Amino acid sequence: MVIFDCDGVLVESEPIFNRVLHSYLLCCGARISLAECCAEFTGKSRDAVEDYLTAQSLEVPSGWPGDFYDQALAALSQEVTAVKGAVELVQDLRAKGMDFCVASNGLRDKMKVTLARAGLLPFFGEHMFSAYEVGASKPAPDVFLHAARQFGVSPGDCLVVEDSSSGFEAAKRAGMPCLALLPPALLDSPPAALHGAYRITALQEVVQMLGPKAQD
Repeated sequence: MVIFDCDGVLVESEPIFNRVLHSYLLCCGARISLAECCAEFTGKSRDAVEDYLTAQSLEVPSGWPGDFYDQALAALSQEVTAVKGAVELVQDLRAKGMDFCVASNGLRDKMKVTLARAGLLPFFGEHMFSAYEVGASKPAPDVFLHAARQFGVSPGDCLVVEDSSSGFEAAKRAGMPCLALLPPALLDSPPAALHGAYRITALQEVVQMLGPKAQD
């Protein structure tokens, strides 16, 4: 079974999400650049934002996180696109008769919005799992292990496709092999940050790794 992260793996949502988050943090009084915001929060949960505000002696707004998510979902519903090769990959997995799902630190409602906008939601149906539903965000392995249990698959028979250090660590802790989808500019990332994940630069490489479609 293939377990996909959502943001940055299936949908190009992270630049949009981080832009909205950056604007929100500035309104909270934070002094942080967009680049710093991306580095600090990509692949993290809302707890990381709350911890950051507290560490900066800034008040967590009473409307958090609802107000922020409303802004983020509005932007995502208009702007997000599929990662190059994502549609072709899930089509190939379906043709091979392989199980696949999404397991994300993000909310299920966010996944539905972004996958629908990118034309991917029909492939996944309800096979979407959120860390909020299992009570522990990556790098905890809980959401990956939960996804595997729902399909009755052992961790060693899963393949995770991720793009963040917290996701790579979660896969390692779950006992699942992992592909690290990294742009060429990040291929020199220190091995420790990959937690044993195998680097790829495009989703097309996953199709090649999985081989030809089984014969009927």
